[in-house]
Amino acid sequence: MTPDASGPDRPGRIPPGSGETARVRRSLHWSVADGASFFVMLGAAEAYFQAFAVYLKGTVFQVGLVSTLPIAVASLLLLVSHPLVEVVGSRKRFNVAAALLRTALFVPLALTPFMGPARVWLLLGLVCLYFILNYLPNPAWTAWMRDLVGEANRGAYFGRRNAIANLAGLAATVLAGLFLQLFAVRPLYGFLLLFNLAFLGSAGSTLFLSLQHDPGVGAAKPPRRAGLAAFLRELPRSNYGRFAAFNFLLYFGTFLSSPFVVPYMLRELRLDWFQFMVATALVSLFKFVALPLWGRLGDGFGSKRILVLSSFLVCTTPFTWLLARSFAGVCLVQAWGAFAWAGFEIAALSFGFDTMPPALVHEYTTYLLLFRGAATLAGGLVGSALLPLFAVAGSSYLGSFLLSGLFRLLAVFPLVFLVREVRLVPHISYAALVGRLLSMAPRALLRRWFPGRPG
Repeated sequence: MTPDASGPDRPGRIPPGSGETARVRRSLHWSVADGASFFVMLGAAEAYFQAFAVYLKGTVFQVGLVSTLPIAVASLLLLVSHPLVEVVGSRKRFNVAAALLRTALFVPLALTPFMGPARVWLLLGLVCLYFILNYLPNPAWTAWMRDLVGEANRGAYFGRRNAIANLAGLAATVLAGLFLQLFAVRPLYGFLLLFNLAFLGSAGSTLFLSLQHDPGVGAAKPPRRAGLAAFLRELPRSNYGRFAAFNFLLYFGTFLSSPFVVPYMLRELRLDWFQFMVATALVSLFKFVALPLWGRLGDGFGSKRILVLSSFLVCTTPFTWLLARSFAGVCLVQAWGAFAWAGFEIAALSFGFDTMPPALVHEYTTYLLLFRGAATLAGGLVGSALLPLFAVAGSSYLGSFLLSGLFRLLAVFPLVFLVREVRLVPHISYAALVGRLLSMAPRALLRRWFPGRPG
């Protein structure tokens, strides 16, 4: 399925220099600024939520819940996202209102350490509210961006936008880690500074969202809805339905072990705050480098092949944790995982845009996030139950990584071949695709850091 040919971003449909085209162009620039500010918030706060729970003396189960339950609760509430947008009357107003409430939420988050013996559970509740305010407007935002970004350059645009966002997130993650290292004796002060930085990032994101134009305002009729029951009935036969089912299994397999990565680094490997910051920041750094590469390849050769290749890499990442017994090993694993997930994220986003019916973008995005959220909670609960039952080299954490890797590789990866490419793109073998990816990386780095040199 391709975008509506009448969209304001389609070349030839609107005369160059028209007011609508100029507004779309400005909005895309503001969206880059929004992404950068949003990732400052992610890098300063969300990346440290589990570490904050560890600091508050949370149990392994509680720390795991901090990374799973909020996503599941927020995903379930997505079912009311569409009616809420209709009540508010605008995708833009809904996104701005949710962002404003999320910004205010950082005040009680910063005060959690002073909330008595139940502070870990109160933290869990506040993090749930945080994810709800992030997730509820997401389908509306996706439909909004689909109307703004043309089909021909989606991979390049989102690759560049997300790369800049990850660079901003990297800076915030580093700064937050330095706060914690600077106040290693009194981590509370570090976390207070960290949440203040996240507050500023969220406030910036709110401002830049408010400056963007929504070309969907004033539509003649509200978009039709198929309903969850109809979506589930068509799931085995629908291209997007199979894609959603694949996402469910991949996220289930991922969260068999993902909630235990932070406790593994802080409690078993005993990384200090500076080392934890470096390991966390490497994710943003490698996504910054990798996202534009994956995006350009997706524009040229279609989302399906990028989805298959990156999914295979994602399925292998848990096995690399079996070798990460030192700080250097953790850094290598984080870099590998960031590179793999960067490809999956950009391919999944582009594939969704390509396959969703234009009138059902909001609804189908809701169902995809609902599937992912259910898988996150189910995977986390099953992973928590299995954690004490399996150990590798005397470590239950390593046992969970092994189980996650086996499930992803054997049960999940074969299913990605069931989805099909919907765009007409040149054929390329996976070996040639890997070759192009490897050859593009050094050239891209030369262009990025030495712009005067030919690339």
